[in-house]
Parts: sequence; structure tokens; C-alpha cells
Amino acid sequence: MAIYQPKPEHKFTFGLWTVGSRGSDPFGSVVRGPKTPAELVYMLAEVGAYGVNFHDNDLIPIDATPAEAEAIKKEFRKALKDTGLVVPMATTNLFYDPIFKDGAFTSNDAKVRAYALQKTMRAIDLGV
Repeated sequence: MAIYQPKPEHKFTFGLWTVGSRGSDPFGSVVRGPKTPAELVYMLAEVGAYGVNFHDNDLIPIDATPAEAEAIKKEFRKALKDTGLVVPMATTNLFYDPIFKDGAFTSNDAKVRAYALQKTMRAIDLGV
């Protein structure tokens, strides 16, 4: 029904981690192919989304080279500009990497806490 069709003025936003999910579970392999963050932005614009949210590593893989990171950011910015989507929330993933198994800022390991701080500062810059 058209009344339930999302429109940008409803300000629906979606996380890259949700719409970019490959559809895997503990009992099977992935069921969907990968999409770039820019491709996800274009897809969200097509369905009437207002914006897109992300963790730092949803946008930039943790093992990306500086050149790869710049290319991803350039494509992502272009997709945002082309579609008018906004980024109302960007945050830091301090839970997926096994180094955070005992916490990030609460880890007993000073090196892990320092890494978490640096990762968070980079994520703030990425969000800006």
C-alpha cells in the first residue's frame, strides 16, 4: 500500500551492516554477493531512504590499504552527493576484531586500550 511506502521525509535510515549483509549464518555460507558501500547508497536511494549509517569498518575494511580507503571514500561521497542521502550516524566498531575479546576501553591490556582510542579517533575523522 502506497501509504506505507518509505519516503525521504520520513527520515528512514539504514546501516550499511544491515543492507550489506551477505546473508550468512553459522550453518551455511553466504547467499548474496557483496556490494560496495556506494552501491548500497544507490540502492537505498531507490527505495526512498533518507540516509545511511555505518561503523568505520562497514565503510572501510579493517585491512584496506590507504589507497583502497581513499577510493572507497571517494565513491561513497559521490554516491551521497548523487542521491542526496545523508549520514546521520557514524560510529566505531570496537567489538568484531578478536583483539577486543576482553573489551576495548575496558581491556586490561594498555595496548588494546590505546588501539581502541586511535581507532575511535580515526572513526571520528571518517564520520566527519
